Amino acid sequence: MKHCFFGLFTHHHETYLWPMLLFHFLRFWLHYGMRIWFRKLYVHYEAPWPKDAPLLFACTHPNSAVDFIFLPLITGRKSFVMVRGDVFENRWLNRMFRAIWMLPVYRMRDGFKTISKNKGSFIECFNEFDNNGRALIFSEGTSVQEKLLQPLMKGTARLAIDYIMSGENKEIYVVPMANNYTRFRQFRGTVMTNFGKPIRVSDYVERDNENQAKGYQKLTSEIHRALSTILIQQKNYRDDSLTEKALKVLRFNRLDERQEWIIEDQSVFIEEQKVTEWMNEHDGKSLPKDFEERFNALEVDEHLEGVLKRSRKKAFHLAAMISTAFVMAVASIAHFLPYQLSRWIARNKIKDPLFENTIMTLGSTVFYVLQFFIVLTILTSWIGWAGFVTSMSMLAVTAVYSEIVDDYRFAKFNVQKLKNWNAYKELYDDLMKSID
Repeated sequence: MKHCFFGLFTHHHETYLWPMLLFHFLRFWLHYGMRIWFRKLYVHYEAPWPKDAPLLFACTHPNSAVDFIFLPLITGRKSFVMVRGDVFENRWLNRMFRAIWMLPVYRMRDGFKTISKNKGSFIECFNEFDNNGRALIFSEGTSVQEKLLQPLMKGTARLAIDYIMSGENKEIYVVPMANNYTRFRQFRGTVMTNFGKPIRVSDYVERDNENQAKGYQKLTSEIHRALSTILIQQKNYRDDSLTEKALKVLRFNRLDERQEWIIEDQSVFIEEQKVTEWMNEHDGKSLPKDFEERFNALEVDEHLEGVLKRSRKKAFHLAAMISTAFVMAVASIAHFLPYQLSRWIARNKIKDPLFENTIMTLGSTVFYVLQFFIVLTILTSWIGWAGFVTSMSMLAVTAVYSEIVDDYRFAKFNVQKLKNWNAYKELYDDLMKSID
């Protein structure tokens, strides 16, 4: 029997236990961290995935390491990810990354001599594919924080086609995957993850192996076409562009009260795509002339999401804020140190805004987990079961926090703005009339 993906385990059954436990441990905590940072995760599948076949996910990459995390959270299965090779140069990072299902992939920009190192990573992928495993690769080969599909590299096609050519009777499917973010770097944004129709790679294998470069190109083009249909693309993207302002107004009428965090629903994606494509086509010229002026005068921001679906009574929101204040205060204490440490790293050590979400989401989660186990150990050793219950209660408060944070923040930031409700409704109605 072949070794598993890491190359670290023997054929004995018990040697597979710890990676399984590690996966579920990481998934549990990452689910907590991502649920706090993101409001909702909407998922859509264009077609069912093939069973009893390996899958290679060709994923967009606008938001650094965060882009990978949604796949294992959605599927409940571990998936391996191809990561830029230069981060594996450190011996300790190399061990850590490989232990959590990451493999290096080198690009021409990393130096021509490094390309040969991809062979080892491909072999490990092939071994996993032989067991109908899954892997994810960022097909754009770079991370750019824009709502725009970047030119695709041929690495995805090469990995998939070379696997089929590595032996007889092999098949693999490429699944296009696009993560659409309402806001890249702001707390409580929404993510819409779309999976395109699986692409059967054997259809792109050239009979004449010497002309396989054509197969790589055809498959790359097909992946690009598929990703283009499931990704919201915005011309001349800026955080403060007129299109982004129109999308904030669109969200006035959005309030999803379903308890689930991961929801199979395409309607939010369709709404955002419709507005974005209309703005791309008309360049905002069909909007009322004073639309942007009114937007700015009303001080519209992301906190107004759902304003048209919520109560217009200030007393209602003040009561909600007061009734949830205790839980919010306790949760804020529990999250204070993890948040501040992550924020300090993001601002002082890694200043590129591209990595802000990665540092804030993953950093806060890691520091929170460390803090939890330190507190758990100290309190349990000090006061026994009472300490254990106290520590678990803090975890429960965090879970409650993720459910009430939007109501609390809406009241906190908007209670004085509710007097403008009619103006918000008029702005929303003007937008919808323009695009219909």
